[in-house]
Amino acid sequence: MKTVSLIAKENLPYTLKGPVTVGEPLYIYYLKEKELILLSKDLKSLFGHPLFPKKLKVLPFGITFFLQYGFVPTPFTIFQSLYVLSTGDRVRIEYQNDEIKFTFSHEFLFFNALRNELLSPDEDLMLKLLLNGIFKKWDGKTPLVLFQSLGKDSNTIALALARAGLKDKVTCVTLATGDRKDESEVARKIAQRLGFKHYKLPLPQRLDKTHLKILEKYFSEIILPCGDGVSLAYPLYTLSFDFSGKILLDGSGNDIYFGHTPRRVEYFRQRYYSSLRALRPLAQSLHTGNPFQKIALFRCEYPFYHLLGLTLRDCREIYPEAVDLTSFLRNWEKERKNWDYLDLKADLWGTHAEYALVTQKVRNFSQAYNLDLIFPWCDEDLADYIGKLPEKYLFDRKTLKNKLILRKLLKEALDLDSDVLGKYSYGFDAFKLLKSAPHYVRDMVLSCPLWDKKGMERLWRKIETQCERDKLFQRLYIRLYLLSSWFNFNRYAET
Repeated sequence: MKTVSLIAKENLPYTLKGPVTVGEPLYIYYLKEKELILLSKDLKSLFGHPLFPKKLKVLPFGITFFLQYGFVPTPFTIFQSLYVLSTGDRVRIEYQNDEIKFTFSHEFLFFNALRNELLSPDEDLMLKLLLNGIFKKWDGKTPLVLFQSLGKDSNTIALALARAGLKDKVTCVTLATGDRKDESEVARKIAQRLGFKHYKLPLPQRLDKTHLKILEKYFSEIILPCGDGVSLAYPLYTLSFDFSGKILLDGSGNDIYFGHTPRRVEYFRQRYYSSLRALRPLAQSLHTGNPFQKIALFRCEYPFYHLLGLTLRDCREIYPEAVDLTSFLRNWEKERKNWDYLDLKADLWGTHAEYALVTQKVRNFSQAYNLDLIFPWCDEDLADYIGKLPEKYLFDRKTLKNKLILRKLLKEALDLDSDVLGKYSYGFDAFKLLKSAPHYVRDMVLSCPLWDKKGMERLWRKIETQCERDKLFQRLYIRLYLLSSWFNFNRYAET
């Protein structure tokens, strides 16, 4: 839906539901002075509407959450009065006491206890539904480009496309890193075996002026920031592949209904360390990297354990408007009290991070380069089907092995053994690339009008001192660059 719908106060009350999956979030802007609500599934169309304001103020809650976790949780965004509904989100809009009021709520749609134990998986049906998710948004003519890794999701899409006889319509592309994490050669062999053209996407080892101009242009074209450092790879892909006139296919978005298995350390800590949340106020009152920061967490924070960023003390030193997130997180905790952790993980990660990090980086790329984008796994019929299958076909609670049905399918069809390959992390090293231009990155961060200059200078000195040996400070190096660059070049943010 690239159209923009308007809701006037005369049409209230009104209830809006978010999507079943994260593929097509619904954006809502409240134009208070005209008592109008603007809606669209396409952010560019919404921001391009004649009634949409030229500039928006940032939301202190959004900036704070981004600094602490690298994303903004739905229904909020980085901007004031701009909301987004992700999977399971809902809003009731009413006109009361001469003003429009929004009441947001959320429902998790994929509890494991509600799966149908009588069902058994039908691989052919799954592939058909996956293919239908593409055809619903594809004219059958425009060339398709599939971001292919060695992962189960992208290769299952490739298998479905090959079996449908679409080999001449699809090109597979894979990041080529030239190191031990390089997936491109094996991916190339899989693509060629299925009959697809394949291109490797190498990236520069060091940033030069050409690369920096590409990144600056990218930041000027995106509307919302993305805290995933991998987002920097996408605009640089254009150096080796022409994406123009093509539709992107991406395999993200299915963890929420497949059953999101956690990391072992995460599962262990949420089980045994949650009682230490009483120390959270102490941890947040100290500087980033203190020994309490990683253990004094609400249970609902553990899905984002590996994203932890600044403490509240350091947030306020660089951004005095920073807000305490404790009450917000405590509400998350209460709403999910006594939940099975795999449900909690799927709900929180799938609703918020899967939208704002995993899919947002591809969404931003498509937005910056005016490309259409399809997330085949986000098809609602497919999610409904797999979301009902018994968990024994999807994941193993003892081994924490995920997507069992896809492992089996790919082993039999392509001899792709995910158990042997193990879990590949994305090979792109954003920190290493940014460190090749340290003065540029430093200037970008310190010149950003968002920050208290003296506070940021102190923090940046600490980050530069510790980032070579501490992953937390590497993460902050990337995160502050991403947010600062977004604000510096964003055409909509009020300075």
